[in-house]
Amino acid sequence: MSELPQNLTRLDRLLRRLYPGLTQGILEKLLRSKKILVDGKPAKSSTRIESEEQLRILVDLAAYINPENAPTKRTVIVSKEDLKWIESIIIWEDESLIALNKPQGIAVQGGTGTKRHIDAIMKAYNPEARLVHRIDKDTSGVLLMAKTIPMAQYLTHLFANHGVQKTYRAIVEGNVRPAQGVIDFPIGKEMVGNKEKMVVGGPHARPAETKYMMKKKLGNFSLVDCWPKSGRTHQIRVHLSESGWPIVGDYKYGATIKGETLHLHAHQLSFPLHDGGKMVVTAPLSEHMVAMMRHFGADPDKVE
Repeated sequence: MSELPQNLTRLDRLLRRLYPGLTQGILEKLLRSKKILVDGKPAKSSTRIESEEQLRILVDLAAYINPENAPTKRTVIVSKEDLKWIESIIIWEDESLIALNKPQGIAVQGGTGTKRHIDAIMKAYNPEARLVHRIDKDTSGVLLMAKTIPMAQYLTHLFANHGVQKTYRAIVEGNVRPAQGVIDFPIGKEMVGNKEKMVVGGPHARPAETKYMMKKKLGNFSLVDCWPKSGRTHQIRVHLSESGWPIVGDYKYGATIKGETLHLHAHQLSFPLHDGGKMVVTAPLSEHMVAMMRHFGADPDKVE
């Protein structure tokens, strides 16, 4: 039997890493009841996957964790300044939901060497707040957190089943032509040298589709809106780069202008509400993107 590629991980190991304290017994029960899917199909603990994007989790796994089973975590000290800061980036809050405009450069969750992150600071601000999705450390923009278990389950279900429309705004190198269209290069994670990287057309490539539209020409750059239909890791970054328009500051995927931070922003999320209405949350652009637009005489507030 041929060996599985090194970048494939057992489903149970991935989930227990993401949700410390989730027991194998509960995980097996959720798998049998088809509450956790891989590529839209029932899965087993031993199912191998390459990324979180393949998961469809139909329940809030955090609600199934018994605190007594969770490993002891190092106490994270949250300063008064951080509490004021987290409050300053809230762009919407009601009885069940908090929406933040996450700045570029801060991680959503902790990890090796990461002590200051959104999850810990928000837990100090509101212990009931739960993450329902994630955006990359170097991407700014809308980040939702649920304040109740029912809302966490509802939003988790929506994100897992593409029920949330995501609009990303990016500033890219080059003049985007055609001005609108669909990029559908299949992408997958591969080892490039000694590092993992998403590439187009590799042996583990999976279908991916991104709709895009140029919003404004900025000298030798372009302001672009993107709507990812699928949710592959770094999908927008790879698709724009492969099309000849790397995102400013994205040196992993072909950016050439040195000294810039990543110009990618989760601009808007829209999703249906329980009562049949619709929620639309929009986050103002990050300061470095605003500065570049103004440098070229463009008004960020006048871009539809």
